[in-house]
Amino acid sequence: MAMYKTIVTDKTNGRRVIIESEYNTKAEFVRDLRANGYAVNPIKVKTKEVFEYITKHTDCTPWDWKEIKVVPAE
Repeated sequence: MAMYKTIVTDKTNGRRVIIESEYNTKAEFVRDLRANGYAVNPIKVKTKEVFEYITKHTDCTPWDWKEIKVVPAE
């Protein structure tokens, strides 16, 4: 199991929130989010470590979300 983290939009009020949870696969995480009334972009669903790296060390451009799959070695 892995910890996944993402930004979602609540379909009822349009509010954006960050959700973090432990799942076997990214696909299961996305399915549950959508079943619970959230709009989610699968490209922005990352493991917790990668998500936090992108939000803290980049400008969060579409390229960052698409291309960064692991935390770069320092």
